[in-house]
Amino acid sequence: MSIRTMNLIVYAALSGLSIMVIRAVSEIPVTMPGDVGSGFLPGFLAWLILGFCALGALRAVLAGDTGKFTSEFLGRVLITIGVIAGFLISWETLGYFFVQCFLFLFGLFTYYRWPRGPSARLFALNAAVAAGITALCYVTFTFFVFVDL
Repeated sequence: MSIRTMNLIVYAALSGLSIMVIRAVSEIPVTMPGDVGSGFLPGFLAWLILGFCALGALRAVLAGDTGKFTSEFLGRVLITIGVIAGFLISWETLGYFFVQCFLFLFGLFTYYRWPRGPSARLFALNAAVAAGITALCYVTFTFFVFVDL
């Protein structure tokens, strides 16, 4: 299977999931006047994903066939999926979302950059980026969305 075909399949699957989310959240009622409702953020993100999928599909079609798809990184993808599942299960069981978010991101960043060789700079950069993303999540959910994680 070509890489272009694989990319188009992934974009189609993500678009289908986004449409399902949009349909599901459109039925959530707005309970307070002047409020955007609890379906606003998931709906907005689904529309955003749908737009990015359209751009990606257009780019894949215009780029032409770039080669054959190989499963060279299949192990890394499966490990990442397993780590994400473990993160969600541990968050549901233990709580402490922001601590676990930092550890999850730091672990994945380090895992993916490990082939470049371990160094103090690698760990510091991964910790800084993970802390920045975790802080962005904290500020967004605490002060803008008002969701207690």
